[in-house]
Amino acid sequence: MADILPECLIQKILCCLSFKEATRMTILSKTWLQEWSTLPNLEFTINCWEGNINTANATMERYRKGKIPIQKFELLETFANSHEDFPLIDKWLDIALQNGVKHLFLNFKSYPMPILRILAAKSLRKLEVQGSMPDSLSSGVVNCKSLRKLSLSHLRLDENMVQTLLNSCPFIVSLILEYCSGKLQKIKSDSLKVLKIHHCGIEEIDAPNLVSLDYVGNQIPELNKIAGESNQLENSKIRLGCINNNLNAAWFCKLRKFLSNSSSWSHVSLKFMNCCEIKMKDLQMDHIGSTPWVDVLNVNIQWMNQNFVDALLWSCHPRRLNLLSNITPTITHFIDRLVFMKNSSHSTSHRSLPWHSQLKEIKAFDGKNQSLQLISGELAKRTLMEGEKVYFLLDW
Repeated sequence: MADILPECLIQKILCCLSFKEATRMTILSKTWLQEWSTLPNLEFTINCWEGNINTANATMERYRKGKIPIQKFELLETFANSHEDFPLIDKWLDIALQNGVKHLFLNFKSYPMPILRILAAKSLRKLEVQGSMPDSLSSGVVNCKSLRKLSLSHLRLDENMVQTLLNSCPFIVSLILEYCSGKLQKIKSDSLKVLKIHHCGIEEIDAPNLVSLDYVGNQIPELNKIAGESNQLENSKIRLGCINNNLNAAWFCKLRKFLSNSSSWSHVSLKFMNCCEIKMKDLQMDHIGSTPWVDVLNVNIQWMNQNFVDALLWSCHPRRLNLLSNITPTITHFIDRLVFMKNSSHSTSHRSLPWHSQLKEIKAFDGKNQSLQLISGELAKRTLMEGEKVYFLLDW
């Protein structure tokens, strides 16, 4: 019954499975075994305790002799004999590159990845590296026009390494940096459209054609103006934390400047323990165009002073604001300030601050999406318990 399916469909099914799962399917029939033997996706985990190095080597030799095309090649190291295995790994990489590999994934702790040899491959379109230390990029110049996606994680990067890679690969559209040590000065690329940076220090981003940004960190980088008619980042997610003694007027000025580089952001998440004194006069003296828009603003804060809400809504105008705090007085004060801002915008008895006058309406909801009636900042329906999730829809 298993042989009823055409060979092309069997191979498609096997390609949708992990390499380990596909291997198990070979027991169905000789046809499934034959299709598995020419599977374009290969995945090997090198473990000297399991003695699988010879099996991996035999498989790669078969692909070399048969010139079997390789689409994706994944190589991971667990408890390997490191330096003793390097010659074999070099050989397997050469076979994959010669057989037209398009997606290469390497996860090693000490293997000196031959980056120049890899970038010289004309077929490679996606490169993912975890833990492997690239050999020197200064020993030669490579112009890799095929690579479109680059992902680096758990590496130590110097300030020139990433930029050298971007300069060598002028058509990269997607760059991912995760949990990399070392401080990067600048990322500059005209081709880059998708950028993901998680827990990697970066001072400046210069990517005028960027359409998607996913950033997580404690440092607010400098972001150059986004080009294009819409001037909007699609599916942008920014998650910022802050060291307590740095959460002041200068921090909010930097946040507003960062957000002002796009006309609208999808998600911005801010997490603080508490904040220092915020001098509103310092914010008023900072003239940075119109207030940037945020579709969803997540705020996680425990303790705040009375100017926190003003500074927050001076830096951006959220359409939805999700508030999370374990401190009931913090939630109550936050609500009080929002209500005050709305009332002051409707009042003609005194002059309101510019960002106050723009808040027209507030709708509040609990974690179960039940509407909450706000009366002078108090929740008329019930008293909020600690850890209560509250969100607001704000009409500006």
